[in-house]
Amino acid sequence: MPLPSPPPSGLASIGPLPLWLVGCLLIGCSPQVGGAQDSDSPESAEETDSLVEAASEADGPARDEWHIPLDAPVGEDARDAVGRLIEATRPLDPTLTSDYHDRHLAEQRQLIEGLKVSEEEIGNAALHAYTGAEKEPYLVRRALIWVGGFAAPESARELLRTLMMNYGFPIDDRTEATIVLAKTSPEVFLASAAAHLRRREKPTQTMPDDEFLVEGWVDACQLTGQSPVPMLADVATNLLMQPRARYLAAKRMRLFPNEPIGQEALESCLVESMGDGYLRRMAAQSLRELLPRETGCRLFAETLARESDLNFRQFLNDMIQENCRGELMDDSGAAPIVSDDR
Repeated sequence: MPLPSPPPSGLASIGPLPLWLVGCLLIGCSPQVGGAQDSDSPESAEETDSLVEAASEADGPARDEWHIPLDAPVGEDARDAVGRLIEATRPLDPTLTSDYHDRHLAEQRQLIEGLKVSEEEIGNAALHAYTGAEKEPYLVRRALIWVGGFAAPESARELLRTLMMNYGFPIDDRTEATIVLAKTSPEVFLASAAAHLRRREKPTQTMPDDEFLVEGWVDACQLTGQSPVPMLADVATNLLMQPRARYLAAKRMRLFPNEPIGQEALESCLVESMGDGYLRRMAAQSLRELLPRETGCRLFAETLARESDLNFRQFLNDMIQENCRGELMDDSGAAPIVSDDR
């Protein structure tokens, strides 16, 4: 059957998107759909088919047992593959021994990795299934997002962006969509996340936690050949950002040498007298990796000489003792600036 035109929001079609989902994406509500079959239901296969066929139009289209609309343009093989994925990612009985759970987890990972690089039709089927899987456990929904996003990235692009940007959907789903969008449509992710990461006032919309946007920014920049350091420097020095995002930005900058803006930001974080102690530690560790040894050691010694926080003084002293022996000498070259006495 022909594919419908995208709705006014610009949502790319993954086949015949149900009208209820289009409405939810436009107004930011949580997806609602009926007809999902409980995996523990005692009905026979024939009874299940009858229940699916009888699903109310008000609740969305009639779907198969894997939540894929019956009229979606995907074949039986793709439906079966998504069915295996859903079955494999549903939780086991918690009373089973750890060997069952370990084997189950390994099988999940293997199946997801295989389907991520499968044909586009399976990705489309996974996306269709996701639109009706709101009652499935988080791990099932996560698997559908990852398989759909990687196997059918063009079809998934606007759905993933809508999940990332719009309040009302489960925050776990929004976070997974953010990660997958950065990896599969990096240009779209960068354009969508930039304003939120550069904010200078309280955010006006609810987004996934800043740390996931920072991680996605690094991934997307590397995929597009851009440097993530300017944004990482901005995040690390921005007091409005969530602390974990600032920590991650300071840590990730150590991966990109020869970027003066990054080193300047890290030095700023290092000497913040009223700053976050953990952030200052991350900055010091990154500078240790980025700066020439002599330059870094002298910076740490100068910071130590002015430091009033006893805990951070101890941290700096330990770092100098472990990394700067023989580097910190007085002008005569005879005596270490930092004593070995603890």
